[in-house]
Amino acid sequence: MNDELLATIKKFANEGCYRIKIHAVRHMIEEGFSEKDIIAAILGESRIIEMYDEDKRCLILGHFLWDNKTKSPIHVVCDYSNRKLMDIVTAYIPQRPWWISPTQRGRRS
Repeated sequence: MNDELLATIKKFANEGCYRIKIHAVRHMIEEGFSEKDIIAAILGESRIIEMYDEDKRCLILGHFLWDNKTKSPIHVVCDYSNRKLMDIVTAYIPQRPWWISPTQRGRRS
């Protein structure tokens, strides 16, 4: 299921069939990454690390390059409830205290 879902999400991203929600935009401004970085992270070596089945959402871990030099992890929450496009609900750089590592949760907010 996760492989099939990730393939669908990558297809939406590649074809431009997505909407970026305001929460993701806020993180983009605060943390300094762009829409291009989010899409590159999804299309690159990404994986689903959490499923939120009740909301038809998932948390994707991907990576992007800062200034084409430094690889940074990024989390992207995608809503796949619409069959024609996806919503990028939020995107952020995982950091303490909420995340111990890009795949291990720390404190819950």
